[in-house]
Amino acid sequence: MKALVLTSNKKRHKYYVQKIAENLEVVVLISEPKVKYYNELKENSLLVKEHFNMLSQYEEKYLGNPKFPENIHILKLTKDEINSEMALNFAKNKNPDVIFLFGTCILSDIWLDTFQNKIINLHLGLSPFYRGSATLFWPIYNNCISCVGVTIHITSKKVDAGEIIARLKPYLEKGDNYYDINLKAIKAGIDSIVPVTKEYINGNRLPLKQDLSKSKLYKKSDFSEKKLQIALKNIGSGLTIEQIDQIKSSKECNY
Repeated sequence: MKALVLTSNKKRHKYYVQKIAENLEVVVLISEPKVKYYNELKENSLLVKEHFNMLSQYEEKYLGNPKFPENIHILKLTKDEINSEMALNFAKNKNPDVIFLFGTCILSDIWLDTFQNKIINLHLGLSPFYRGSATLFWPIYNNCISCVGVTIHITSKKVDAGEIIARLKPYLEKGDNYYDINLKAIKAGIDSIVPVTKEYINGNRLPLKQDLSKSKLYKKSDFSEKKLQIALKNIGSGLTIEQIDQIKSSKECNY
């Protein structure tokens, strides 16, 4: 099975490529730089700046210091070049069996029409309940920690709305803080992406259509320092046994 990977350049994306390359032949990697959406907030808020520093530290704690495999052909693009005719033709010439998507800008309809049902997205959020941006943050802000999780789905023209192949939640333990919860969810999704996709391609896992009447689409502009304060307060210094029991018994975001 030949795989093409569309992703970005942070530790989580490099770890993603490593896990795919361990199990499949990666014919090409198309990488675009991660856009720093919250620069202005970080400049104006010490808390927000420290928050993103902590996310980086916990990425290394859980994912190590991964690098893109040296034996893979990498096509490095600038922002939004992923939807260029050059990038699309490059991918078509490689004729991949499956395309793995994680952390890029939104793909154009031409990608989806050309590789129909072949583009598998890792969404850091439980769809359909949490779609869009920062969807590991919002369940914690809403004090719905049972809704923290990731979704592996077929890419569609609506954001994070494609047919679901799998949904995964992190294994939570006493003392887990905000950053443990986030990175456990991310790692669970990345570690599962290849086996789940193989089951789908082999016909052993049927995709599930999303009920978008249950969905909410979050935007980057919804995030703020005040909301971050609330999210961090909801976790405190770490999860208690009582909180974990409540999470396990919760019926929110059930599927």
